[in-house]
Amino acid sequence: MPPFFLPGVSFSTSPYGYMVPSVGILSQNGQNGAGGKFQNQKEDRSNSLTFGVADEHIGLVVGRGGRNIMEMSQASGARIKISDRGDYIPGTSDRKITITGSQAAIHRAENMIQDKIAYASEN
Repeated sequence: MPPFFLPGVSFSTSPYGYMVPSVGILSQNGQNGAGGKFQNQKEDRSNSLTFGVADEHIGLVVGRGGRNIMEMSQASGARIKISDRGDYIPGTSDRKITITGSQAAIHRAENMIQDKIAYASEN
């Protein structure tokens, strides 16, 4: 029997077996019957908070190799984005930090950032 062809895939044997693309399994425990975890992630990303941090403190927030910002993001569940060098809040030398996620995640991330800056300023 000749090979069985599909666009981008070729089977060298008879077409008795077939590939099924893997699909995430959604639980039906979410609000409105939507698959909880996946649906909520998109909803959580709709909230954001932007505030300024002095340019000289950005290194404390980011950490060596991005370690601090990655740990804070993972611990809080929020996405933390810092503006590029030279991209300041108008009229200041403060860089923009935008935190995106659920309200609780935003609050946790904001507190972690402020605590890290306050701790470094005290020492």
